[in-house]
Amino acid sequence: MSSNYRAQAGLAVHGHGPWRNRSPLTPAPSVRRWWARILDAVFVLFCTGMLIGIALALAAANIISIDDATKVAFIGYPLMALVFGALYGCTVSPGQALCGVVTLKHSGRRVGFWRGTTRYLAVAFFPVTIILLIWTIFDTPTLDLDPIDVYYRRAPQVR
Repeated sequence: MSSNYRAQAGLAVHGHGPWRNRSPLTPAPSVRRWWARILDAVFVLFCTGMLIGIALALAAANIISIDDATKVAFIGYPLMALVFGALYGCTVSPGQALCGVVTLKHSGRRVGFWRGTTRYLAVAFFPVTIILLIWTIFDTPTLDLDPIDVYYRRAPQVR
């Protein structure tokens, strides 16, 4: 990043933190950062619920099939996590806006589209992974399972 870009964007790193629009940004307290994250999670869940509710209502009215409504239900959560992750990476997520905070790199630049989307997808699917792990542990009859063998479907032909 050239110094000319910093002057044009109004970004500079002086002293305690980054500057934006010729004024310094002070670090936000951890309470505001956590509330911004919590609000973003609520928005993701609310939008996913609305999307699934609309799909099921359309399926009940025979406008779309139940198979299409199921597809929307399975695609809705990752899609909303991607959308809100992109908003987070571009510093315009609703949680940040409501809490009055902005997430920036140490250099003063925004986090970025790809880093935001991958972070939100990882955060979104971490609880799902833990639930599947716990479900798998409690669903197995015993932890000392019989070994698995592989056989031919039919006996090999003898020549």
